[in-house]
Amino acid sequence: MERLSQSIASKLNQLQRRFESLLEEDLDKKNEEIKMDASFEASREIALVRGISLGLPDNHVDRAIIVFSRLALLFDIGVLLENHDGIWRAQAQFDKGQSRLIKLHQQTQVHLPPMTLLSVLKTGSREMLEKLGLTGLDPQERTSCLLLRVSPDFAFILFSKLPDIWLKDHIENVRKEVLNGFSEV
Repeated sequence: MERLSQSIASKLNQLQRRFESLLEEDLDKKNEEIKMDASFEASREIALVRGISLGLPDNHVDRAIIVFSRLALLFDIGVLLENHDGIWRAQAQFDKGQSRLIKLHQQTQVHLPPMTLLSVLKTGSREMLEKLGLTGLDPQERTSCLLLRVSPDFAFILFSKLPDIWLKDHIENVRKEVLNGFSEV
């Protein structure tokens, strides 16, 4: 039993190192070009949305990580969830355009409702931020929360301050590009 625990811990550490290297690699250029401060505003620029699915790796883990990092410029807050035998755990997050890995001891578990791949569900942002322990990222509760399951193993929780009238088109454009990115596998 101890060998199994060590093996699982080893695999989790390997996965965490992989997340770190991919996030650093994909975001290095973007972070240099964009000055991140309190005035960050998520972009709705269609060229950025179309870039979500460009040049993605074949490996589905790497693909999910890179797509998630690209969403950092299109949404105010985001959380990458990974499925571990039916238990969804937060692995990475972004806010104000910057992505970071969630440390192993800080990973929270989230129960997702049944949903089809690449469908979008909308829920209350306050409740979701509380579950994730991230209420400080939206103290005025001005965001909408969207859930997008991109594969059997990965899902994104995205928060946006866009009014519903613009958010509907924005999330549909993003969903289409994510679909393009994950259908190429």
